Amino acid sequence: MLRALISSAIHTVAHVNSATRYLVEPAQRALSNRAFQPTTTYHTTFLQNVLKTNVQPMKISIIPAFTSFQQQPVRSLTKFSLNKGKRKSVKAVLKRFKRLDWGIWIRTHSGRHKKIFKKSPALRRRLRQHIFTNSTQSYLLDKMVTSFWRRPKYYIDDPYAPFHKRDEFFATKSKTFKV
Repeated sequence: MLRALISSAIHTVAHVNSATRYLVEPAQRALSNRAFQPTTTYHTTFLQNVLKTNVQPMKISIIPAFTSFQQQPVRSLTKFSLNKGKRKSVKAVLKRFKRLDWGIWIRTHSGRHKKIFKKSPALRRRLRQHIFTNSTQSYLLDKMVTSFWRRPKYYIDDPYAPFHKRDEFFATKSKTFKV
């Protein structure tokens, strides 16, 4: 494992600043160690030539491969709670989004209250408006909340009352019953 790591690190040698000097010292220790046996004589001579010259090795690109894992979005969904074993809603979704009765989720613009003095009147007007989520996002948000939050809610003087109906589209049209 050590041989493979050192040999692959030495192959990626380039002129970089002196801050990467700490990568040369483990190679020196590995060469001086009697247990270290390079795979070929080419690796031995290559390592010795690199250590004799003032060439600074480039940082090993093992760490950037893992940085993509650190930046993955986290849904933090509890499928089985510890007390009752029930599914739990993600509180961040309930704080940031509102579900309309016909299934779409809406949200406000991010940063709508920040540095308003810099923004034009047209942009300020757009920031006061709400945004619909697309179908993929709505499906994801539906999975992140329980069925209680997916059911229609009836509030007194609901400011979203006119938007809970979408009769112009056939899939969300409210059904009229003939008596």
